[in-house]
Amino acid sequence: MLITPGEPPTSVLDSTTLIRTNSKAVISITFQDENGNPQNIDETILADGSGSGELDLEITNAAGTVIYSETYWPITYPDNRRISNPSTGRYQITFGTEDNETDSSGVLLANWHLRKNSSSEDIYKTQVCDIVSPKVLSLLPRFRLLIDKTVKIVNPAEYCNLGYTDAQLTIYLQAGLARINEVQPYPMWSSLEAFPIDTAWEILCRSALVFGLDSQILWAVDTDVQSFASQGESLVQTHYVPLKALRDSLAMELDRHVREFKLQYVRSGTLGAQLGIGLSWYHMLSSAPSGSIFRGSIAGGNR
Repeated sequence: MLITPGEPPTSVLDSTTLIRTNSKAVISITFQDENGNPQNIDETILADGSGSGELDLEITNAAGTVIYSETYWPITYPDNRRISNPSTGRYQITFGTEDNETDSSGVLLANWHLRKNSSSEDIYKTQVCDIVSPKVLSLLPRFRLLIDKTVKIVNPAEYCNLGYTDAQLTIYLQAGLARINEVQPYPMWSSLEAFPIDTAWEILCRSALVFGLDSQILWAVDTDVQSFASQGESLVQTHYVPLKALRDSLAMELDRHVREFKLQYVRSGTLGAQLGIGLSWYHMLSSAPSGSIFRGSIAGGNR
């Protein structure tokens, strides 16, 4: 993740960082000046005892509960810092070295705060980390085979997003699960780990494909060329129409298949009904004249 002065004060890294459960991962930032050159923060102490530069990290879950926090500068004593400065402008922490930091799946947010020196602005950046289990990772080759037939090149650092990273595929799978959960009847799965991947991975991948096609349709809206001509040469590039047709037919087919799939988890029950005399029925009987006849019953005022 790059931090450059002059950018908006709060921003989220464009790409998600994927971390396997019970593993270690490097979470890092690179601070650059206005010309794109990496530089460190000013590690000097002012006359009032405060630091000229500042750098700290707070890792929280999606609900905002703090999992880990640390201040790199101004330094605190005793010095137990895990954040390191391996090269100019680069600050990083190896997350997952402590007990239970990555033992369960879910979303973690790495919230960085940085200030170059006492006269600089404070900069805040958030990096989204998605912790997933090996069970979910086993889906990615199958889903990639479905959605990316030519294995297109992707390089998020240079905003080359023709293909799909593992993190992007995971997001599509999460969206596909949300679509499955929206369809009645009731059975719902709270996470990809809870979904029966071993036996129903195909319907999950097809549901995720709907959202992958949505992304491609938006790309086609921006890049399609309806008609271009120059010096007798013409060019027409239209991807929107076939992508939209494929997406709509797939979504329509999935609505039926997902419903049939979820019916396997619904138990067939029995229904019993019994007529009981309620308060309203009792008042009607007690207020009726003696000898009144109701269909299927006889009532007399005071019986």
